[in-house]
Amino acid sequence: MTMRDRRRHRTGITAATAAFAVAVGAVVTSGLALAHPIKPSQHTVNVVLSPPPTYSSSDTQAAKSAACSAWDRAARATALASRSSAEAIEQSWTSPESLAALATEKRTGMAAVSYLRTQLTDATPASTARPLRAWMTTRIDMLHALNMRHWDEADREQKRGNDLIDAITSECGLR
Repeated sequence: MTMRDRRRHRTGITAATAAFAVAVGAVVTSGLALAHPIKPSQHTVNVVLSPPPTYSSSDTQAAKSAACSAWDRAARATALASRSSAEAIEQSWTSPESLAALATEKRTGMAAVSYLRTQLTDATPASTARPLRAWMTTRIDMLHALNMRHWDEADREQKRGNDLIDAITSECGLR
């Protein structure tokens, strides 16, 4: 055995001894941690939820009026865009005019939903907000179906939205 081989042998033994010492230290530390678990800290913060805001009857009436007039504008804009799109599509599905009308209908629908969302506040009575949110959901679902070219689904969503119109006009006192 040469001198070089002895050094390698000693270096290997030293490295193995160090690894064994680290392993023994890890076992001892783990054993101590298991034997003396750390107690969790005491719960010292009590979270108290604030009561829901209350609105005066004039606040709720103003919110209802704003939401209803916003819906009326949004519904009229989407109806006009849908009518234009339907007229253009009757002539040809693939003409540039029909494609532009369909794109305008989609843009108008999304703008109407976005606008209506900004007009609904927490003060809007639930009896008014619920059908308006349902109408917005059906508009989004219909536009998604149009984008995916699921025509039957788009028709179903359109009918669902139309069914909500009676409830909304009754709630808002429109027409």
